[in-house]
Amino acid sequence: MGDTRVTTTDAELLDRFADLNIWRRGDERAPHKPLLLLHALAALQRGEARLIPFARIEEEVGKLLSEFGPPRATRPEYPFWHLQSDGLWEIPERATLQADLDEAPHRHNPRLTVIRAADAHGGLPQDLYQELRARPDLVNRIAARLLEDHWEPSFHDDILDAIGMPYVQVTRRRPRDPAFRDTILRIYQHRCAVCGYDALLGTTDLGIEAAHIHWHSHGGPDTEENGLALCANHHKAFDRGALSLDNDHHLLISQHLRDTEGARDWLIRFAGEPIRDPQPGCPRPAAHHLDWHRSEVFRQPARQR
Repeated sequence: MGDTRVTTTDAELLDRFADLNIWRRGDERAPHKPLLLLHALAALQRGEARLIPFARIEEEVGKLLSEFGPPRATRPEYPFWHLQSDGLWEIPERATLQADLDEAPHRHNPRLTVIRAADAHGGLPQDLYQELRARPDLVNRIAARLLEDHWEPSFHDDILDAIGMPYVQVTRRRPRDPAFRDTILRIYQHRCAVCGYDALLGTTDLGIEAAHIHWHSHGGPDTEENGLALCANHHKAFDRGALSLDNDHHLLISQHLRDTEGARDWLIRFAGEPIRDPQPGCPRPAAHHLDWHRSEVFRQPARQR
């Protein structure tokens, strides 16, 4: 077998993508820059042009943000402009857009109308683009790092499909406590806390998983009060924000969920129902973890302006 060790140059490049200057306010999620980069890396892997029209980014990254971003208003012009500060993005029309900012220094990014009127384009810097074009293996490692750092594993394949990225294998750099799954399944008696599903294949659980309420990728601990035993379907729905819990441990169902027969059978009929409690003496989900999930994951109705 060949030498699979990462060279210093590769490690430094991986760190450039990992060390993004991400907007932060408390525990709020802000995956805007990672989604724009994944969109650009997928285009690179498909052999497309380096510079991508903003009109396309507005449509396609806008959809990605709606699907995989936080459950609040978010706009693709933010990462389109601010990713430049990380040295991973350039905009040939920068001077025109900067002039708009100079007229109103209180704004944080150029106006959307100005970006559109300038027919702006953005893309990876030329030298970086050429280097990555010659290293599809490194592009895949960068994509895997972005996915691991900003989303739970249940998202990874869906995001890769949405951006049209070739197969990427995500390996965990931050190990999870190997006892977390066993502990959560044990205290919930190997049954889904939503529907009670408890299938076994021989002596092995079939489709029963341990879900983090406050995502592990965003600092959630591997503790009993941050875990739920869920079947594969309800785990996916929980991570995608189709369902959540109030602080009394009753199920909340997103009003963004389409009312189909499958949705009624698997999700909607559980609205307002209490989850199954863990075994006596074991902690129920903690309120501060549930608060995070409702704020950062659950697809609630849009706030009225």
